[in-house]
Amino acid sequence: MISAIIIDDEPGNIEVLKKMVTDFCDHIEITGTAASVEEGITVIKERKPDLVFLDIEMPGKNAFDLIDYLAPVRFEIIFVTAFEHYALKALRYSAIDYLLKPVNIRELRESVEKARKRIKERNFQDRLNNFFNIETKKEPKIAIQLNDGYSFINYNDIVCCSSEGAYTAISLVNGSKLLSNNNLKYFTELLPENIFCRIHHSHLVNLDHAIRYSRGRGGTLIMVNKLTLEVSQRKKDELLGRFKR
Repeated sequence: MISAIIIDDEPGNIEVLKKMVTDFCDHIEITGTAASVEEGITVIKERKPDLVFLDIEMPGKNAFDLIDYLAPVRFEIIFVTAFEHYALKALRYSAIDYLLKPVNIRELRESVEKARKRIKERNFQDRLNNFFNIETKKEPKIAIQLNDGYSFINYNDIVCCSSEGAYTAISLVNGSKLLSNNNLKYFTELLPENIFCRIHHSHLVNLDHAIRYSRGRGGTLIMVNKLTLEVSQRKKDELLGRFKR
């Protein structure tokens, strides 16, 4: 079973969606609900869901505030909202899907199936990488899922990982690039945090391959392969603090 929670500030919307999921989506169990960002954070920490149905506009803080607070997240997200104009931002936050209210049953079932496949792939990938971590003693290799299979690389060769919607572009020290089927949050959780740092919602970098920081509102980080990456204002102090240790 896939565990899921619903976060929406309208109790009626929660009940409608809960019934739709229960009646029409196999192998999904609603294990909790919340009516605000603050409640949602608490429920997510307690229940550790595989999937979150997330309304966007709520009093006070919104869905993106919740995701930023919990980042990196270990659950899949389906946004459920009455507003179309958040679609692009939802894509940048690596959402599985974006459903408009009132929710269409067919679209709901398709979204849940996407989530089920993503969760299954993530669990398989975790087992595969655990195997590599056990079997590979000399080199810290990881398995990168591609469209046509897997590429096994030493993670020290990664310069940066950059979000491309639901995919991740991986730049290597030899100048080559890989496009992984996994999203950026997957690599944020997979790669060792003593080496890698999330400097922006779209960028995870290997600090061993950073060569220069330029000041600005958030600033920019220049990597050994000449990539110039934006640093978010929220991540600036964390990044600079890593070089002061």
